[in-house]
Amino acid sequence: MTSTMMRRDAWLRRAAVAAVYLLLWSGLARAVNQPLLLPAPGAVLARLIALLPQAAFRASLAGTLARTLLAYALGAAGALLLGLLCCRSRIADALISPLMGAVRATPVSSFIVLALVWLSASGVPVLTGVLMTLPVLHGALVTAVRGVDPRLAEMARVYGLSPVRRLRHVWLPAVRPAMIDAGLGAIGLCWKAVVAAEVIGVPARAVGSRLYEAKIYLETDSLIAWTIAVVMMSVLLEALLRRLAGRYAEVRHD
Repeated sequence: MTSTMMRRDAWLRRAAVAAVYLLLWSGLARAVNQPLLLPAPGAVLARLIALLPQAAFRASLAGTLARTLLAYALGAAGALLLGLLCCRSRIADALISPLMGAVRATPVSSFIVLALVWLSASGVPVLTGVLMTLPVLHGALVTAVRGVDPRLAEMARVYGLSPVRRLRHVWLPAVRPAMIDAGLGAIGLCWKAVVAAEVIGVPARAVGSRLYEAKIYLETDSLIAWTIAVVMMSVLLEALLRRLAGRYAEVRHD
């Protein structure tokens, strides 16, 4: 079976699964017969189509996307710095690793409420996204670095490889798969955390603010339409990051 046929079969399976869930949704909507509680798929689709050309819709998506990318970049930079410190120093590891564990275990709502005391409405989603991204990438980096065969690192040092060449030929190939996997998971987590913080903080030009407004005004069709937009953006972000990672791997292989 060719790759084209395999991709076509995969899309057909996804379409069949989506059709099943749409039929189930439609049946539940008819049984409930209360659009305020559960609007029909057609009503939600019509509302989503009506939102797409609106400038406010695009501005809200752009605002949330900008906060997510900023939070993700800051979280990745922090994970790199703290991860290297933990790998270089046992004292740093003893101080930082428990903190990362505490951040990972703390509910996101707790961070949002605390951040509202310290920051503006626009800053809260960024901090929340950073705190959700940081421990995921930090843990993946530390685990990958510690998993490198010490004999390989020692051989590179004995043969006189420069620090740059050791980084390129020993450390990067060892940590790249784990960091790509962690990065793909972290971008979706960061996006959802940013949106959740926006729902509570209600900043300007934010998807979370539109979700909050839809809930306040009992616009269930808008609430579900915005939720679908959130899910689609999360999928697109992960797909884009996966594509970039694949391109990078191809360049490195060439």
